Amino acid sequence: MRGNYASVDQHSRISLTVVGGAPGAGKTTLIRHLLEYASGRRLAAVITDEDAIDPAMIARHDGQRLILHNGCVCVRSDDDGAAALAALAEDPDCPEHVLLDGAGWTDPRRLSGYGYMPGYCLDGTIVVLDATTLRAGTNDSATEAQLREHARVADVVLLNKIDLAGDDEADAAQRSLERLAPGVRVVWCDRCRISPALLLGAPDGPDGVDGRTVVGEWTADFVPAPVRNAAPLRAGAPRGEQHRSWCLVSEAAVDGLEFRDWVHRLPPTILSGRGTVYLRKEPQHRQTFHLLGAHWRLERGAPWGRDVPSTRLLLAGVGAARRTSSRARTDADADGESGLASISRETTA
Repeated sequence: MRGNYASVDQHSRISLTVVGGAPGAGKTTLIRHLLEYASGRRLAAVITDEDAIDPAMIARHDGQRLILHNGCVCVRSDDDGAAALAALAEDPDCPEHVLLDGAGWTDPRRLSGYGYMPGYCLDGTIVVLDATTLRAGTNDSATEAQLREHARVADVVLLNKIDLAGDDEADAAQRSLERLAPGVRVVWCDRCRISPALLLGAPDGPDGVDGRTVVGEWTADFVPAPVRNAAPLRAGAPRGEQHRSWCLVSEAAVDGLEFRDWVHRLPPTILSGRGTVYLRKEPQHRQTFHLLGAHWRLERGAPWGRDVPSTRLLLAGVGAARRTSSRARTDADADGESGLASISRETTA
């Protein structure tokens, strides 16, 4: 994992997630899914084609904006999204998280630069790739170069259309990804149905921390383990909605080196982490923790003020995968790791 430390107060900024990938792989489908299952989050999406949004989800039109029944917003943009992002940031009722649709083969590295616009912070880059065509794309040098660039930029790659590709073809596609971008975090999915918590972080509050969440004390040797006999998800939730979550708390100040080592030991099945850390080195300021895929950061936030200093972390991950690619199994055995080298399949809780 790669970690960094910054002295930036991000508590008032809007999180930005860039969604990139091959044309037709399912980027807009993923955005539509995340909006539909926002679960109380105030999400907004900058899209290039409003026809991709199911009319049944739309409550009303407001100029270039589509207001959805659950309160989320879609903004159609004819350019690269800069103007739409600026308008959302200036809105008095601005969203807490914005999804940016990278049309076609738009370079996600360039789009991620919008995460440094005034009012924004980069949450991460998700790349969606088609399992049915990925391996064939590596036979063309130009397409292979685009695949390599997208996979290396991504915090998480969604290998989509597994239901159409079948396990053997998907396994071959993952091996191709591992060759192009060693260490890339890959999740398999059908029709981009994946738990929003895995990509946007587990929600906090009464509706987020429930019977499916393991609540425990944070310690330097705590390692999230698979949950047995987890409570079932609400009726009708798609398979990709299923995830596992942990809420870890501690009132004791945390040593920075111990915390870094703990993050490095997290199993690769943990895809996202959010929260606040009470750091011993800077006891007067809260530290904001963010993890997505293999990348993490710890940023200095607002002073504690009248709040009691404490560490509170929310992790979200998938369970034990059904199977890994042969290369992933070999790498895991060679490294002596008990976790998976990469995630090869969504699983039930």
